[in-house]
Amino acid sequence: MKKFFKTFKEEMISLIVLVISFGCLNWVLGNYFPNSAFFDVMSELETIAYSIVRYVVVLATAWFGVRVIFPNVFRFLRDDFYGNFPTLEKNIKYILATVIFLVFVLAGSITASAQPDVRQKLLNNLNEQLHVREVTQNSSPDIDKYLHHVGFDYPVAWCAAFVSWNLYNVGISNPNSAWSPSFARDKDVIWYSKSGYKNKKTIALAGDVVTFYYSSLKRVGHVGFYIKTDKSGYFITIEGNTNNNGSRTGDGVYKKKRSPKKVYAISRYIKVKNYDCKG
Repeated sequence: MKKFFKTFKEEMISLIVLVISFGCLNWVLGNYFPNSAFFDVMSELETIAYSIVRYVVVLATAWFGVRVIFPNVFRFLRDDFYGNFPTLEKNIKYILATVIFLVFVLAGSITASAQPDVRQKLLNNLNEQLHVREVTQNSSPDIDKYLHHVGFDYPVAWCAAFVSWNLYNVGISNPNSAWSPSFARDKDVIWYSKSGYKNKKTIALAGDVVTFYYSSLKRVGHVGFYIKTDKSGYFITIEGNTNNNGSRTGDGVYKKKRSPKKVYAISRYIKVKNYDCKG
């Protein structure tokens, strides 16, 4: 038992050092690269904690199910298998220990991938597309796919097509348009930059859609996905047809850090009936 607590203490110290290291890196990025989107340590820790809790709950539920549905199996595991384990031959212990470990790993992987809610599925898809870049102007295999979805078979600006295709891909009804103002219709908007939320109980959630107004165009001219609000109050977004400078005519899909003052509106297409995760 003493050895167990000694090892546990060493692991916990390593975890604390890791958290402090992430915190320092987060501080450096926040102070020296204020316009870049970077990871939020607390949000990452929240995600890890949620995954651990979900894993423990699933295992506890499975164990409780064994006790209730198969009481004889439970008694055998408790009295014969667990009680007699120290007396088994070493090679049998190795085999059993390996099997038990693999079962836990398998249970963890199944738990991690078990039916993510629609917002989380959308986030996973968006993060997988951060590599997308134009091969020629407004065109690449992925970008052509976005444009074909909204009825274009030739290269045009594709930020709205990117939003439309991704919402459609997780089964969410949306304007299905390459015209960015289509994503700022008043009936869909939950937040305006000038007036705030239309309903005090509403908050922006990951997977909502952000639109940007350009006075030179006298209309909304760019659109992307809201991911979350960071500790400094900036919106973290994932957008298509942008670049490191935040252009509306950029070369790929990027994660951006945007001032709320530069966002025109936030629209919602994933409705309340879907399980919402925090933004």
